[in-house]
Amino acid sequence: MEICNRDQCIQASRRNCPEPVGYRIRSSAPIWGALWPTPGTRELDVAHRCVAVSLAAKSRTEPGAAIQVVHVASGQVVYQKPPEPSWERLRAA
Repeated sequence: MEICNRDQCIQASRRNCPEPVGYRIRSSAPIWGALWPTPGTRELDVAHRCVAVSLAAKSRTEPGAAIQVVHVASGQVVYQKPPEPSWERLRAA
């Protein structure tokens, strides 16, 4: 899995990155999941679109916060996982 550690890449002028960063997974709330490499972070840089979308789709965040995959060069959102409803809204329904 091609994941870029941003701090390591900046220090090494991207020599240690598997490939240039192409996509960023981001959310306004902390992200976690079985495949998420550093639980609690709000964004992660990834080289390939398919890896970024797969990680985003399988990850979770706080109710009410969406997870997006953004193409770094253009800023275009290529995937957005809609926010999960809060438990209070589900109980009221």
